Amino acid sequence: MRLGIFGGAKDPQSLAMRAAFERLGHSTLLVEHDALDRGLPVSFDEGRTFYRGECVDDVHGYYLRFVPAPYAPVLSRNDRFELYEDWFVHYMQTRERASFFVSWLLQLQHRGVTLVNAPHAGSVLQYKPFQLHVLRSVGARVPQTLISNDPQRVREFHAAVGEVIFKPVMGGAETKLLDAAALKGLDKISAAPVIFQERVRGDDLRVMLVGDEVVSCVAIETPAQHLDFRADPAYGGGRAAYREVVLPEGVKDQCRKAARQCGLRLAGIDIKAHGDNYVFLELNSSPVYLDVELKLGHPITEKIARLVASGAERAATQA
Repeated sequence: MRLGIFGGAKDPQSLAMRAAFERLGHSTLLVEHDALDRGLPVSFDEGRTFYRGECVDDVHGYYLRFVPAPYAPVLSRNDRFELYEDWFVHYMQTRERASFFVSWLLQLQHRGVTLVNAPHAGSVLQYKPFQLHVLRSVGARVPQTLISNDPQRVREFHAAVGEVIFKPVMGGAETKLLDAAALKGLDKISAAPVIFQERVRGDDLRVMLVGDEVVSCVAIETPAQHLDFRADPAYGGGRAAYREVVLPEGVKDQCRKAARQCGLRLAGIDIKAHGDNYVFLELNSSPVYLDVELKLGHPITEKIARLVASGAERAATQA
């Protein structure tokens, strides 16, 4: 059986998944996320899908590492971001390419093909306000949160809560502290809402959930504590250490319920832990995990590969 990966030819997790599929006895189709950027031939032709000239409708299971999205090209000049002169043409081209890829994924989902994760779970259901709503609904504790473009309301929240952090509604940027300088610039948020939350202290836990199984749970340890562990040069450079953590069954169950309601069959769940206190931050549909796997031997890739393969076998039988 042939299984697919929407990913990158040089992406370590895509390559690890290909190797895992092959260990299970399957061949692999790698659909490169930048294929259309490079002008590689991809077509829909009378209900059939062709990738680089080959019909690929025999593939009944895919691991989704990357899904293209439209973007406006920018460059950094004098500590400012500036758009390319032809940014609009570029943006419209990336929008068309992203629309093609998402349409492909939606057609696969409509046909019953196994997708880990399906496109809706990796797009609209990844919006942070919705995730907070889901987490509350399953009984998980989340930080005190205000999502607003009202500077006065934010000042009142800050006065009531004390230490406050902020981050984008859509994600894609590091968490920052609402300090004196940020408070002075609050009038800027009238243009778009921002997530403001109480600062929660404790260990940074990353939970890897595959299907209903918690395959890995680690505390991320870096030389210096940051508001956002992604900002630590040690983490970005692959020098973070990981300590295995055993979650209470009740917390595991909250992870399962939240992922299920967000449509995620694979989830990287971020939690702050202090003693018996577990505060959920967010769920990630395409989590970075390979460093944990390599350092601690947690079989994350294998579990994902088996999830895709078993789903593909059922989909092929039904087809």
